[in-house]
Amino acid sequence: MAITAVLAVAGGTFAVMKVRDVGASPVPTATAAAASPAATSSAAADASKTDACAMLDPAETERLVPAAKIDSSMRDNRDDAIVSYVKWTCSWVNRDISYKDKRRSREITVNVSRYEGVGNTTAEKAARIQFDGELKQYKYQEKVSTNERYYSKAKEFAGIGEQAAAQYQWTREKDYWYSFGQGVGRVGNVVFQVKYEANQKDKEAAIFSTDTTQSITEENALREVENLLGQLGKSVTAWQSGQAMPFKPRPKPSPSPSPKPTLIALPEPCVSVQSLVKTLVPKTEGVAARSVEDGATVTQCQWWNDKLPIGQGKVRWRNLRINIYAFADADSARYRFIDERAKAKTTAASRIGGIRWGKLRKLPGFGQDSFGQAIRQRTDTAQSNRYEIYILDGTKVVWVLFSGSDRPENTPINAPDSLLMDSKEAAAGARSVARTVLGAL
Repeated sequence: MAITAVLAVAGGTFAVMKVRDVGASPVPTATAAAASPAATSSAAADASKTDACAMLDPAETERLVPAAKIDSSMRDNRDDAIVSYVKWTCSWVNRDISYKDKRRSREITVNVSRYEGVGNTTAEKAARIQFDGELKQYKYQEKVSTNERYYSKAKEFAGIGEQAAAQYQWTREKDYWYSFGQGVGRVGNVVFQVKYEANQKDKEAAIFSTDTTQSITEENALREVENLLGQLGKSVTAWQSGQAMPFKPRPKPSPSPSPKPTLIALPEPCVSVQSLVKTLVPKTEGVAARSVEDGATVTQCQWWNDKLPIGQGKVRWRNLRINIYAFADADSARYRFIDERAKAKTTAASRIGGIRWGKLRKLPGFGQDSFGQAIRQRTDTAQSNRYEIYILDGTKVVWVLFSGSDRPENTPINAPDSLLMDSKEAAAGARSVARTVLGAL
């Protein structure tokens, strides 16, 4: 006598398998007719043209996962003797969304599986088994929540496809804290699944710290999953009946050229350091430019001289740069400053290739907030020691860089035998410039 068991197979799908009492190999209950070459070719072509990414409203995916990286794939499992299906997957991912002083991570994953009949199991029955298996899993999990893992009650929806359900869950461990909503639906012999995950943490939080982590709530997750399941239900229904997808692809925006900086006369803050320039970067007049970047008016000044003769067949290179970011309000300036400090913290006290970053140092007396960092560079691009300073001053963020090295005459600035500027000299020069610029603002 044969018994029926639910078998979990790759990709999280479920299949019915008839086995003998003794647990031997699967027993085919009927022999399926061999598909003609033309039918097989047509089915393969149809599978390759199906696009799960087109089954969600692009305006909604952009709202949930702004500027997402979109990937798609297909798995053809129609040669399997136990469960036959084709699965299409699409993901929308952005784990680095800058929002004020937070870093957000968001992700949508969609699976669409179309089942085919095997033996006495029809295609629709196979899809029902898959859906029922997922729903049973939801209902089992809702009974086993712990302090580390929580599962909401399964929520079933009427009016989304023929069947649909969703569940919310979170995991809160020492170094691992996240939550998401997931859902499953069915139309005929097609099962569709969706997962939406969202969280955020302070930009300056330690990489593995969960102290500032905030993840999506149960109410919000289930609301968004229900919405996404509804979209998938409409799209799968249209697809099954040979109709066009209900959502039109968003037209790709034409790339707009980045605004080029406009050359300007040296502004007052940069003029104020000219006496220092005579010592730090001799024999240079300096150039200045203005541009708009991320809501800020950016004033840039630079003094560069890479051929200062110092005797004994050597030349000196010195580079001084000042950027002043002027925002419309103090909060925007603060968020920009936090951005820069968060980026600097990711490499502080580390080394990658030929670049070595020092620790971040607080600079008392420089604006409302500030930090400085020494950076040593020996790469194919350049050889130098430099010191960078960022300062928050009201609605402005000021950046100062001072760098340099000595090298044999008639060699480029990346000459491997360059003698790097003393790091203390780089730091002292950058601080003196930053202090003067602040006084002129």
